[in-house]
Amino acid sequence: SARFFRRKRLNLYSSFFFTLINESNMKIDNIQDKIIEEFAQFSDKVHRIPYFRKLIQIGNDLEPIPKEELDKEHEVKTSKSNIWIKARLTDNRVFFTAESDNSISKGLVGLLLRVFSGNTPRDIINTHLYFLNEINMYERLNQDWVEDLLAIIQKIKLLSTKLQVLEITRNDMADAI
Repeated sequence: SARFFRRKRLNLYSSFFFTLINESNMKIDNIQDKIIEEFAQFSDKVHRIPYFRKLIQIGNDLEPIPKEELDKEHEVKTSKSNIWIKARLTDNRVFFTAESDNSISKGLVGLLLRVFSGNTPRDIINTHLYFLNEINMYERLNQDWVEDLLAIIQKIKLLSTKLQVLEITRNDMADAI
């Protein structure tokens, strides 16, 4: 009977933890769902040009990084484009800015920043980007842009991880004082 209660308690903790994760990712999922709705009008291959125009428009809406801050530290390693992403942590939320010399890559960054910016580092790190499949992103991009997209995602998650570690270290230091 003790094993039964331990198992029940474990199930209770598991469902509580699962609920916390689901609630924290709801905002990100809502944004992904809105993007899916936005791109639904470009569902078939006939709409290839409007699809990319929409992507370019999203990139044009990005807040640019000042030219003097376009350095190696903020650079995303890609084969096709020059891309830079900066992140700052405010009230345990990550806010990004980005720049690229390629309009498609800039649109890809802009699309991803719409999903990620304003969320906690943990939420960003744990996000499953299902919208990319739903809007047929991988099918529409050539191999170089897919590699750029994956490098951008990797950089965003790396920056979020660094900011999360920095925040944990800062809190531990404050507790020690």
